[in-house]
Amino acid sequence: MSGNNNLFKNNVVNEHIENSQNKNIQKKGTEPLSVLNIFKKELPPLDFVFTGLKSGTIGFISSAGGTGKSMLALHLAFSLADTTKTYNFIPVINNSHQRGIVCYLNLEDPTEILENRIQKISRKIIREFGEANGYKALQSIDKNLMVYGLYGKNFNLYKDGELQDKAYNILLKLGQKSRLIIIDTFRRLHGEDENNNAKMSEILKILEEICNKTGTTILLLHHQNKTAILEKSNGQTAMRGASALVDNARLLINMSVLSKDEAKELRIQEEMRKHFVKVTFAKVNYAAIPEDIYLVKGFDGVLDVCNCTEFEGDDDEIY
Repeated sequence: MSGNNNLFKNNVVNEHIENSQNKNIQKKGTEPLSVLNIFKKELPPLDFVFTGLKSGTIGFISSAGGTGKSMLALHLAFSLADTTKTYNFIPVINNSHQRGIVCYLNLEDPTEILENRIQKISRKIIREFGEANGYKALQSIDKNLMVYGLYGKNFNLYKDGELQDKAYNILLKLGQKSRLIIIDTFRRLHGEDENNNAKMSEILKILEEICNKTGTTILLLHHQNKTAILEKSNGQTAMRGASALVDNARLLINMSVLSKDEAKELRIQEEMRKHFVKVTFAKVNYAAIPEDIYLVKGFDGVLDVCNCTEFEGDDDEIY
């Protein structure tokens, strides 16, 4: 009999806890979704910062060191900050994509390197679009693109198992006014073991919270693992670190120098091969996976889109 009373008491307690939790959930505005209400609604189209990267989510660009991911990220930042929509650097950015404030946080390069890259891309825009249109685009970019050189500033979001309030509050403040935050690189953002799934999941949850609170989107730059570099792998396992990084990200873009076989197929001479980079969308959660994009890297490091597929089938080497 006493056992039944205890069971009854436990059930009452459990019911009280469940009711309290439900009330708390409702207070927080996380009521369950209504199937019928959603069925009757006219849902707006999904908002993408660029094709593949849905607003309010987290994505990665990964490559071996020196491939050009920082330059690619800066090209993307220029394009997405250009409200004149003059500079659509790669095919995944077009006039349907909303432009706005972009924050680019560089944690690993000295300020003079950033200035050098900014100047080269700016001059490229003038060359391509002329003085009048190019300068209008640069005026818009100057207004909307905020580049922060944080090299040597010990900007750390998470270390020793604890959230670092200073970096968190800075990211929150930036997120409140920006369409996109680019962080270069992810390794410099934290002081944890990047192969630890639990720690990496925790860091991404913090970044997701920033996106959820502010409406911003976060694009992280990261390195590839040695196996992927040696084998020229562009799949979801190419990125360095815990599998939780790819699992929790909604987008993964891989960059790689063309392999010898790829260069041969595209009629590119061996001595020019390392100037060509393939951009592969290894993971896209909310859209169709875009085609690979080929870029050519000038001797000054500036990238240009190259339609290498046009070369296939030609008898002569093109480059």
